[in-house]
Order: sequence, then structure tokens, then C-alpha cells
Amino acid sequence: MKCLKPGALALTAMTGLCLPALAHTSYVLPNMFVTSEGNYVTLQASFTEDVFVPEIAVASDDYHVVLPDGSRDAYDSITPLREVVMLEEALGGEGTYRFTTGVRLGRSSRKALVEGEWKVLMGPDAVVPENATEVITSQTETVADAYVTKGAPTWDAVTRPIGRLVIAPETHPNEVFLDDGFAFRILFDGAPLAAQSIEVKREGGAYEEPKFVQHVETDADGALTLGFDAPGKYLIMTRHAADAPEGADTDERSYTTSLTLEVSR
Repeated sequence: MKCLKPGALALTAMTGLCLPALAHTSYVLPNMFVTSEGNYVTLQASFTEDVFVPEIAVASDDYHVVLPDGSRDAYDSITPLREVVMLEEALGGEGTYRFTTGVRLGRSSRKALVEGEWKVLMGPDAVVPENATEVITSQTETVADAYVTKGAPTWDAVTRPIGRLVIAPETHPNEVFLDDGFAFRILFDGAPLAAQSIEVKREGGAYEEPKFVQHVETDADGALTLGFDAPGKYLIMTRHAADAPEGADTDERSYTTSLTLEVSR
């Protein structure tokens, strides 16, 4: 196992359980992460269980690009298909661009509290267990991000919050190397989430078994530094449930935020 600076968490095939995904996760995947001369970037957005294998196209009314100066821009092209949405954007000036689905509201459901655990009731006709002590309504809200840097990296697009549940990088997301790892914090409404669960997946081949999946937690300050034992494309995801905003149609909002990273040697 590689040595890491204090506080860093190594992600290797030997340091955790490879567990099946509990739900589809949205992602944005660019065809490149760093370029010196590229003028265009092409991306795909989809929901998946097998990381970066598209299954369900992400339908969002909030697709947008955050330019290197922190301003918002529309994608040049958005092409929805059955399993994936294809996106294209011209890279003008130098700096770091943020490509996002924006805030996407998803399906609503009911949840029942049964013997101290919340159980999702799938479908409008689902029967509430007789021993349920509480039933609430819940709606999903997702944000998926990726960063691409042309020339020298910049921070304005990185530090702009999108949604309530935020993966806030402390290492620049286009400067993630095996020897240094990736430091970040998880914030909700700007406050750190302690002991927040994080799922990390790495792109593998179609025949890779078991799939690389790790589950880790933030510290008391909502911070975490991941160390990596292999280069590649990674998907970092976190979920958090909270009371829905005032005026929402449901009691609860279930938030999911993901970030696509490339780890270089």
C-alpha cells in the first residue's frame, strides 16, 4: 500500500468492501479534462449503476456551463438520446470550466418509518406497513459536475456553489495526482457535514470483477482527503436527506451530488 500524508485515506482494492450500488447515480463525463490547445469539449450526461456506462438520460432544465470568470453560460449543443444526453461547448479563453446538469428535481415518493428505519414505498399503490409509525413524502434533487481546464487552472468556476449539497474541492479538480490525492469538503447550505458518507467508483472494463467501489466518511469538519493507488476516471458521490425547502410539494428532499475526476500519474 502506498504511503500518504497524515489524514489521507487510501483508495485501493484492499481497503474496503466492493459493494453493489443502491441506486442510479447521475454523472457528467467529458472527453478530456485538461487541454492546451483544444477548442471544443464533448460530454455525456446519464444515470448509471456501472460507472460511466450510460443507462438513463439525465433530463434537466438547468443544464449550464460555468466559465472561467465564474459567469454562467448555456451549452452550445444539447442532444438528448434515450440513454444519454450529449453536450458540446466551445472552449474560448484559458482557465477552468465547470460543466453541470444544474439542479434537477426528480421523482417523488413516500417513505415509512418502520422499527426505526425509513423504508421507501415504491409507486402510488404501495401499501404502508401496518407497523409504520410515520409516513412522509420525499423528492429527489440531483447535481452532477465535471471540470475541464484549458491552459492554466483557475478557481472561479470551482468555488461557485450549485445546489444545497456541495462537493467543495480544496485540491484543484484538474490537478489530482497519485502522489497528492484529492482534498475536499462536503457542505450543506454552506455548513460542513460531519461523518457524511461518500461513495467512490473507478471506471473499469466491461469484464472487471469485482467493480471498484469504496465507501468512506468525512471528518468532524466535513473534510476528506482521498489517496489513489491507480490512475483513471473516478466518480465521487454523496447523498443527504433534509427537510424540503419552504413551499415544496413534499416533506423531505433527498439530495445527491456527484463529481467526475481524472486522476493522473
